[in-house]
Amino acid sequence: MLKFTVITIFPQMLDSALGHSILKKAQEKGFIEIEQIDLRVYTHDRHHVTDDYPYGGGQGMVMKPEPLVAAIEAARRKYANARVILLAPQGRVFNQSAAARLALEKEIVLICGRYEGIDNRIKAFVDEELSIGDYTLSGGEPAANVVIDAVARLIPGVLGNENSPLEDSFTTGLLEYPQYTRPEDFRGMKVPDVLLSGDHEKIKQWRHEQSVALTRERRPDLLAETATRNPKPTESGAAKAAVYLALLHFPVYDKNHQVVTTSVTNMDIHDISRSGRTYGVSGFYVVTPVKALQKLARKIIDHWETGYGSEYNVTRKQALEIARIANSLDDVIIDIERETGKKPALVVTSARPIGSRTSFTALRDMLNNNTRPFLIICGTGWGLTEAIISQSDYVLEAIEGYTDYNHLSVRSAAAIVLDRLMGRQGQIDRRQS
Repeated sequence: MLKFTVITIFPQMLDSALGHSILKKAQEKGFIEIEQIDLRVYTHDRHHVTDDYPYGGGQGMVMKPEPLVAAIEAARRKYANARVILLAPQGRVFNQSAAARLALEKEIVLICGRYEGIDNRIKAFVDEELSIGDYTLSGGEPAANVVIDAVARLIPGVLGNENSPLEDSFTTGLLEYPQYTRPEDFRGMKVPDVLLSGDHEKIKQWRHEQSVALTRERRPDLLAETATRNPKPTESGAAKAAVYLALLHFPVYDKNHQVVTTSVTNMDIHDISRSGRTYGVSGFYVVTPVKALQKLARKIIDHWETGYGSEYNVTRKQALEIARIANSLDDVIIDIERETGKKPALVVTSARPIGSRTSFTALRDMLNNNTRPFLIICGTGWGLTEAIISQSDYVLEAIEGYTDYNHLSVRSAAAIVLDRLMGRQGQIDRRQS
């Protein structure tokens, strides 16, 4: 169950929107739970004031930090792993990818702003900021409804047909194709013949062509974004399978062979993203269950995607666009399966002595001749645990030099692995052998 908590000065404002159709059924069946918190409960004056005049002057009122922070802290005490989101015009634009990411959470707290804005210090207590579009609303309540609706429909079981979200607009980077129903002829406007043909392959092709044409006409920016995120192979030797990369910070070993959680680092996220983007990786996951570390990872990614770094170096922005954050390896697998429609094959890397291994050449052949997605898993600390290795489909051969020193950084190892599996030189070497 995914639990939503909405902090607002107008409790029950969302009741009508959330009390009908799919969202109502989702709550009745226990797929989601929605609670609205009255912010005024966390005020301490007799008038329950939640706003005040802005320092420096200006129009309107600003929401005070004390009640909002008190409400956030109360929500975190109740839901220790909650992801706290401030709905604000300055936030990253909420899209289908963000909805899919949030659908993997267990608890989400949505903060609805009002008036002219909020005291900026409140942002230190949230995990991220989201905006539903480039326009201004009277408050965050409509935005909260949009987020809940978009996220809830991606939770397995919420929709009657679990494949429905896979064909929605924006899920594949394209607008959805035109739909028709009875009657076949309505005021001289007929249903396209191909939809009446019964030829499923022709129908599938027609729908794809219509999606591309409609997207090119109305949202060409989506086509450009799709091309950036999913570059086409430039030569016949390029991998046909979608390849994903995961960097696990838990569960991993420390030098005493104890299972620990390691910290995320700017260099790992930054450099592995650059390697992944260079070799055409479809997505790079930073995996940690610790919310504080997720917040740090998000801060690093945001710096290069939307912050000063995105203006300073646009190539870094392109690289960090493939970076994602996940709570666990299971969540990564679910996310990839939702995105591709297929469960990924798991490939682990390890420098420790392990019995049976798959060679780089064999795995490269699989990538070139397989449409199933592959997830390459790298560990931090002193390597992946036996539990992770045991659930993998393949253990990749170790990277070894000609000395007895075997302590590559994970970002160096990831770059070598990607080059051997997806680099052009590897293809040239095989042609010459």
